[in-house]
Amino acid sequence: MIRAFNKHYRKTIDLIEDSSTSEKMEIAERVIEWFRELPEEYVISLAMFFNEVIDDLGDDSLEKINLRMKGKKKEEKEEEEEEEEEEDLEEDEFEEDDYDGEDKEDY
Repeated sequence: MIRAFNKHYRKTIDLIEDSSTSEKMEIAERVIEWFRELPEEYVISLAMFFNEVIDDLGDDSLEKINLRMKGKKKEEKEEEEEEEEEEDLEEDEFEEDDYDGEDKEDY
């Protein structure tokens, strides 16, 4: 099964490399649309399969998909941290917009 995957993978890479930029974008959009239509179980199965392929290929340059379950508390904490970072960035942008070089001369 891995050999068949590798054969089709190589053909696909060659096809994509020979495509124009607009063709590559169109392919990417269709793939993303296809992923959105797949049931969650299929996407998870694909991720597990790709992790196995990466293991079998022994390719250290590819990062495996992290499939570990996160606890609810950990997820909530990460979401809160992301929101705080976004708020900090917005505040920084606001402060930079309020003060420009011309105002400094008035003081």
